[in-house]
Amino acid sequence: MGALPDGQAERPGLPDAGEPPCGECRSCRRIADDKHPDVELLGVGGVCDESEHRDHGADNSRDIRICQVRRLERIVNLTPFEGRYRVVIVDPADAMTVEAANAFLKTLEEPPPHVVLVLVTAREEALRETVRSRCRRMVFLGVPRAEIEAALVERWGADGELAARLARLAQGRLGWAVAALQDERLLAERERVVGEIEALLAGGYAERFSYAGSLGARFSREPQVVRDTLELWRAWWRDVLLAAAGREQLAIEGDRLDTLRSQAAQYGVEGALQALTALTNARRHLEEHASPTLALEAMLLELPEKAGRRR
Repeated sequence: MGALPDGQAERPGLPDAGEPPCGECRSCRRIADDKHPDVELLGVGGVCDESEHRDHGADNSRDIRICQVRRLERIVNLTPFEGRYRVVIVDPADAMTVEAANAFLKTLEEPPPHVVLVLVTAREEALRETVRSRCRRMVFLGVPRAEIEAALVERWGADGELAARLARLAQGRLGWAVAALQDERLLAERERVVGEIEALLAGGYAERFSYAGSLGARFSREPQVVRDTLELWRAWWRDVLLAAAGREQLAIEGDRLDTLRSQAAQYGVEGALQALTALTNARRHLEEHASPTLALEAMLLELPEKAGRRR
């Protein structure tokens, strides 16, 4: 999801949203190369003005901090250097700490007339209500699978079979597909997690509690890794649901159809929906700052039972 502060889309002089960038002019090239002086990206691990920690990329920061927002407040008051507007992109907006989000509210509510603010997030529910209420919601759909596959082959030189697989696994995320093409570790990590899911569903409660404890402990160090893991769980149960509903051709894990069919027969549509509800609850509990381990234990206990198994 992307967001613009209320009223910004109606400002006189803003480019027509129906006119796509050409990708070839000097401004487009400089933006693509992250060199345009009037386009500012506020992200995790960025720079700030405080001398004792100028670049949070060096301290493995996983948040957008208040000192970064203070630097942004200074920048937005500067006159645009080349263009008519200064554009600020906050990505991911849900990475702002509570202090940073509160400090950002004034700028978000009354930005200077020459500034356009864009907040990007894949987890709208993680944004504070005070931030969401000051934004206009704009939903961006994923890129069609066929377009991702064609782009991987034509622009990035991918093998056709690999391109088709990455396009299927990407779920509309061209950026992920390109990253996985360029770094084979991403695909290997995904395979490892999916293998864990299969093993846990075949195992007992001891394995599930051990897994919850390990993943819960990791949440404090690497929260996004845990969120990505839960997203893979969600994708897996979505595939089970599709298989149970007779739509297995839409499954993401097309290489594991035999396993999906087996689990669809064991759990059915009702069981898959039960699992998806458990995952939704776990994600909400984590965002509400519940104990990560307890939230994950509850999720694993709420997963459906195989036929014939007893607690």
